[in-house]
Amino acid sequence: MNVAILTVAVVLLVVSVVWHVVEEYRGRTIAARRRVVVCLVDDQAITGILWRRHRRLLVVRSAELVQPGREAVGMDGDVVIERDRINWVQIVGAG
Repeated sequence: MNVAILTVAVVLLVVSVVWHVVEEYRGRTIAARRRVVVCLVDDQAITGILWRRHRRLLVVRSAELVQPGREAVGMDGDVVIERDRINWVQIVGAG
C-alpha cells in the first residue's frame, strides 16, 4: 500500500515538473524578441522589444513610454511590467 502511494506521488511530481518546464518554455518563445506595444490599464502604453515573459511579469527592452497627447519618452534599462497592469499586448512589425 505504501509503495503504491509513493509511486503515485512520484508520478504526479514528475508530471507537474514536466508541465511546468513546458509552460515556461512556451511562455518564453511566444512573441519573445519581437517589437510589441503593451497597453496598460491606466491608458498609457509601453513600446519596445519583449525580452522575456515570466509568470506574472513581462520584461521589455529598448522601451518607450507613450502617453496620450505627449511625445514618447525613452526609458533606461529593462522595464518590468506586472501582468495585472496590462490590458493587452500587440505584436508589431514584420514576423
